[in-house]
Amino acid sequence: MYKKLLEEAKSRHNEWVLMRRHLHQHPETGWNEHETAKFIQSKLNDIGIPHTNGLAGTGFYVEIKGDQPGPTIGWRADMDALPIQDEKTVSYHSKKTGVSHMCGHDVHSTVAFGLAQLLENQRENIKGKVRVFWQPAEETQPSGAPAMIQDGVLEDVRSVFAMHCDPNTESGQISFCNGAETAAFDSFSFEVESGSSQHSARPHRGPDSMWVCMQIIQNLYQFVGRMFDPLEPSVLSICQFQGGDALNVIPKRVTFGGTFRTVKEEYRTQMRSWLTVLASNMAAQHDVKINVNFGLGAPAVMNNEKMYRFAKKEIINTLGRDHFPFRKQSMGGEDFGFYTAETPGLFLRIGTRCNADTSHALHSSLFDIDERVIAPTCAFTANLLIKHLNEFESL
Repeated sequence: MYKKLLEEAKSRHNEWVLMRRHLHQHPETGWNEHETAKFIQSKLNDIGIPHTNGLAGTGFYVEIKGDQPGPTIGWRADMDALPIQDEKTVSYHSKKTGVSHMCGHDVHSTVAFGLAQLLENQRENIKGKVRVFWQPAEETQPSGAPAMIQDGVLEDVRSVFAMHCDPNTESGQISFCNGAETAAFDSFSFEVESGSSQHSARPHRGPDSMWVCMQIIQNLYQFVGRMFDPLEPSVLSICQFQGGDALNVIPKRVTFGGTFRTVKEEYRTQMRSWLTVLASNMAAQHDVKINVNFGLGAPAVMNNEKMYRFAKKEIINTLGRDHFPFRKQSMGGEDFGFYTAETPGLFLRIGTRCNADTSHALHSSLFDIDERVIAPTCAFTANLLIKHLNEFESL
């Protein structure tokens, strides 16, 4: 079946590449993907696949119902772009200043379309139903996954899949981990405010908001190494620090913030508690006001063990063992974790690197992919989902 799917996918290579390039040229940030959704829906209309919209604002889905009864499984694609300037010198670079698809969501949306198109032509071989859905705002906080779930996208779904472009892996290779694929993450910010600013020559005359912030940061960096099990991956990073306008004035107000990432859900709760207590203690000790705020974050993406073993076997049997490289768990975050917290899931990393131009990191202003992977990815994932349904009860 894979050979048949691959042959059809290759025949559609050019149209899918053009679709990806259109999306790349017309990016929209989270919760604003109105034209993106309309464009994908128009393409679905052209091939006679009806869609259901109205999920999480711009989100929507299609259902490919097989001729044979069986369970419902899902495939998630994200649509949003990033507030990053596209600095590539290619004909399909972003036409929007300061907005671009530097995380591959244009590819994810295109593959989801191609996947649905291939499945539509294989209904006689499908035992059950595949719900392919496009969600908004994967990159933002709050993100789109909780809203999609609230609006019922996982209703009756027994397992769910997704993919992500991987510029660290050679084109054609597919990888994923057993268990934690990504870390859970939370953002946090501190605001430290004293009664007034002070001259740098006389810091003793009032609280030093800058010095207080430095003490808090030192405590935060020590938390991970001394409060958590070193065998459980955790990382805290300060990424913003803002305060002051003059070199000789201690500012009245200083803010800073960053992220905390871990694979253990209980560590997220503990860190929030510790940060709150630390802020209270530092405020009392130094006679300043300290506000600490937390972003919504996302749970870790947890790959289901049975789905992991099944997909690994399919990659090796269909593509060859050299197409399944070993990969380490990522400490990055992905709101697909909201889905895997609700139902068994699998998150696939699709290699998209073939040269220097396609080796730039995700979120780089130069990010791009080897477009030759689009058709084979559509074929493999269609084959994977069909087989997953056919073997569902025995997994």
